[in-house]
Amino acid sequence: MVEITENGKMALKLIFTDFLTNYNSYNLKDKIGLSNAGSLKLLRNLSEKNLLTSEKMGNAIFYRVSLSSQYALKLLELIFLDYSNLSSFVKGWIYDLQMFKNITKSVLLFGSILKKGKEAKDVDVCFMLKHPDDYSEVQIKVAQLNSKSRLKIHPLYLTEKDFEKKLMEKDKPLIDIVKSCVVVHGHELFVRILKNVQS
Repeated sequence: MVEITENGKMALKLIFTDFLTNYNSYNLKDKIGLSNAGSLKLLRNLSEKNLLTSEKMGNAIFYRVSLSSQYALKLLELIFLDYSNLSSFVKGWIYDLQMFKNITKSVLLFGSILKKGKEAKDVDVCFMLKHPDDYSEVQIKVAQLNSKSRLKIHPLYLTEKDFEKKLMEKDKPLIDIVKSCVVVHGHELFVRILKNVQS
């Protein structure tokens, strides 16, 4: 088992989800709150553990997640499963959204609720449908949940194919979702799609 620090997890998650940005020690440090030396050490360490691959461009070394490493991909699934640093309010929503587990491939929680918590105006949720025909069934459940709660779900419905296609096309709103979302369910699929888009 490879030992990995909290900063290491943050770096891996960031480099993996913000895949249109080329990350080096300089532009990673501020996002994680490290010094330049600390950032450099962290990236080298992750690279030595075969979790990142590096490429030299000019004087800088840029890093990407090692997509050929099954270990790195499994580790990312575990990182997306970790809700420990979320507020109890957000965890409550993660619990409520489990009701969609059987009728969707994946559920992503995103938007203002992650930053503002109870102060958010609504709850942004991306539902990855198993089949386009499942849309009405999911919609009924969304309406049921909305009738019981103060904050209303603002849904985004996509199939797995659409989700991957939009990311391939560098759809900015969806890339922004991927960078900041909480994966409620479908962690394996989420990692697989992001891997496909970057391969």
